[in-house]
Amino acid sequence: MSVDYENRTDERRPASSEYAIFETLKYPVSIISKDGLIVYGNRAYHEFFHGGNGEIRLDWEHPFFPEYRKRIAQSYLAALHGTEKRCFAIVNSPSGNHLPVEIYLFPMFSGDSIPSILALMIIVDDRLLSFDRSTLSIISEENFRYDNLHFEFSPMPILRVNDEMQIIKCSHSLEGFAGYSAEEMLNEKSVTFDTLFGRDADKVKKAVTGLVSGESTFRRIGEARITARDNEKKIANLTLYPIVEDKEITAVEIIMEDITKLKELKDRINAASRIQLFTDITKGFLHSLNNTINVILNKTQLVMQITEKESIAEGIQMMEEAALEIAGQVKRIQNFIGGAQESGEDRTEPLVDIIEDAIEFSKMQFKVYNIDNMKAIRVDKKYFSNVQVNTNTRLLREIITSIILKVSNTIHRSGTIVITLRQNHDLHLSVEVAKDTGPSLQAAHPAFVNIFSGIDIRQVAEVINMKIIEEESPESYAIKAIIPTRILIDREKGETGESEYRLRDLDIIVVEDEVPLQKILFELFDKMGNRVFICDDGRKAIEEFKRKPYDLVITDYGIPGITGIELSARIKEIKEDTITVLLSGWILDNVKAYKNVVDLFLPKPFKLDELLKKIARILGEKRSK
Repeated sequence: MSVDYENRTDERRPASSEYAIFETLKYPVSIISKDGLIVYGNRAYHEFFHGGNGEIRLDWEHPFFPEYRKRIAQSYLAALHGTEKRCFAIVNSPSGNHLPVEIYLFPMFSGDSIPSILALMIIVDDRLLSFDRSTLSIISEENFRYDNLHFEFSPMPILRVNDEMQIIKCSHSLEGFAGYSAEEMLNEKSVTFDTLFGRDADKVKKAVTGLVSGESTFRRIGEARITARDNEKKIANLTLYPIVEDKEITAVEIIMEDITKLKELKDRINAASRIQLFTDITKGFLHSLNNTINVILNKTQLVMQITEKESIAEGIQMMEEAALEIAGQVKRIQNFIGGAQESGEDRTEPLVDIIEDAIEFSKMQFKVYNIDNMKAIRVDKKYFSNVQVNTNTRLLREIITSIILKVSNTIHRSGTIVITLRQNHDLHLSVEVAKDTGPSLQAAHPAFVNIFSGIDIRQVAEVINMKIIEEESPESYAIKAIIPTRILIDREKGETGESEYRLRDLDIIVVEDEVPLQKILFELFDKMGNRVFICDDGRKAIEEFKRKPYDLVITDYGIPGITGIELSARIKEIKEDTITVLLSGWILDNVKAYKNVVDLFLPKPFKLDELLKKIARILGEKRSK
């Protein structure tokens, strides 16, 4: 790039009074802007570099020898950060003389910012203006020492190649990066340019050729693949500089910035982002599926109440059972993809239900096995205990699922996994499979990890004080889990008696944005003799409630305007004794925190008789107070 002061605009031309003092100095002085442009040079500067022709040139032919440009750039960057710097360089003058100079760089402040740098050059020895052979030897020796130190101590791997793509020099740091010694790198029988750069060799060659021909001053290649020793793959950003000797470009230096770990990290982050996106999409799909199943289930229950034909009733009952089965699978998937117990809160659940969830989730994977590998897997269950556990039940589901899938991986063609639950002093869960026959089918067991976390199952089990034991014989392979008695509790007593209170003569608001469910709930409560108001927006519901206080508000969680929890809170502020019922197709783990504003929470899909029974119980309790 060149800058001609005669043709500069007024806003870029420095005011003569501003820099007049520098015109009196015999030393070359220049002002370098923050973007690297030379915006001013005094008379001595122009006479020194350009014979007074007024033009400043900045390209690969500029006067500083390549070996020193890196030093100058580092000093310039330090000056931009407010530090006065001094560096040594060899200058190629217009007359062809090689002159050693000291360069002083001073930051020029404007308030707290540094818009430019003042550069002052002093020739080290005036006698060198004649530039005899002894001076050449001194300069060459300095260059040689710098060159060797550069390659000796550079933290980044460096290669120097000639125009024939032969490696003629390399830094010691290259050995740690590529695994080859300097001797191997310089021996074409051990390592060649093509073997080192592999598929990216042509791209790097093109850049080297462009630099040697003078097409560009430097090149940067991002994410070039390097083949290290033992075929290990590395990723590096490459920066290429020309090496100039006697005004000729004789070689190219390649500096390698190792970004292998960074690239792996980015790939993992991208993979995690894709998984998160898939999870979010799946959550949305499951929510919609929950609502659809809820409509089918509720409508089926309504039709069953009015049908008299036995054959029709049986068909509707089959539809109800199918909808309940799908609903159960949806809830299992929702739990496994991260909807529940993120905080690690303990819950009380029947252990058999937890095992059944793990089995059902594993069966989904078995179906994939059957399609992809023609592998047939059955599950045989033997439960000799029916207890409840109080622990992190989501983590327990993950552990049992991981155990089942690990055992299933030992099946090569077909087999039956036997799951046994027994209780002695402790509770023992055994997952066992008979080995396939035939020596050719023996295989190493896969890694013993929790498939959800990638952590060893034993370590995960220790969180809830479970012990994991692997047992193997020539005939079978089994994993046993010992569940401590301290997390076992007595089965809670069943509900005693049914509430005699009937839902009749009530004012009810239903807030739901699913039109089919609106119709079902309206039909249900209207036929029972209630006055029902339907709306699909939380704010509309509040306005209606202010106009006429209601006895019962049934709201979905994800409604337009505000959430169902926010609506329930506003309702309680207006009329505290109104019963609030929250429905949701999402997994909501923090509902307990809102027990003062939500009287009843039912996850979708739900059965209508369950909804009626629980509302009746709450009403009965309120009436008895």
